[in-house]
Amino acid sequence: MINLNELTVERFAKVFDMAVLAPDTQEAAIRNACRQAKEYNIAAMYTTPCWTKVVAEELAGSDVLVGVGIGFPYGTPTTAIKMAEIDDAIANGATTLDMMINVGALKDGNIDLMRAEIGGLAKKAKAKGLLCKVILEVALLTDEEIATATKLCCEYEIDYVKTATGSQALPDVHHVEVIRDNLSGNTKMKLSGVPRQFVLSACLRMIEMGIELIGTRSAIKIIDEYKAYLAEKK
Repeated sequence: MINLNELTVERFAKVFDMAVLAPDTQEAAIRNACRQAKEYNIAAMYTTPCWTKVVAEELAGSDVLVGVGIGFPYGTPTTAIKMAEIDDAIANGATTLDMMINVGALKDGNIDLMRAEIGGLAKKAKAKGLLCKVILEVALLTDEEIATATKLCCEYEIDYVKTATGSQALPDVHHVEVIRDNLSGNTKMKLSGVPRQFVLSACLRMIEMGIELIGTRSAIKIIDEYKAYLAEKK
């Protein structure tokens, strides 16, 4: 758990994964975002697979992780394709992987497919010492389905259970509570799929609830707001 009373600007920056995922994104935007990520020393910079080499090049020498979305955003590629995406991302320099589950399979109770994908991600990531995260798209799931997926992630020692992609309905506080109440071991929570206007107060509230990573395109703005907030408190 993060202690808000001891949360420096530097540690706060490490709460954030930043992402540039729009389908019309061009290389200049990717490189600019990477430079911002390095300047603010955030946790990770995420893109879709085609940009992994560019991100790895830009982030070389920093401790900002190279993030890649796997099966993003709908989670519907076959298991074999997802595993191939993971291998390709690793070969191109990825150091943290976020895989979208097959929502329909979970809702059908196809736990064998869930195990194959979550277990496959865990095995490949851990063999290379990489972080791995599983995206649930919580707004499309019942509480029981969220709990089932969370428990599977914990069983396979996934590093983070992640709320959403941002392409569907937004997660809410209740979704976070359901994930939190079903965590075990060292698996943590990542909040993502939040509104673009996500604000500092909401971030601090989520951290109080046990969130340890937040994925948002507004990361830089929120870090600046936190720096100003601490300055005003002095």
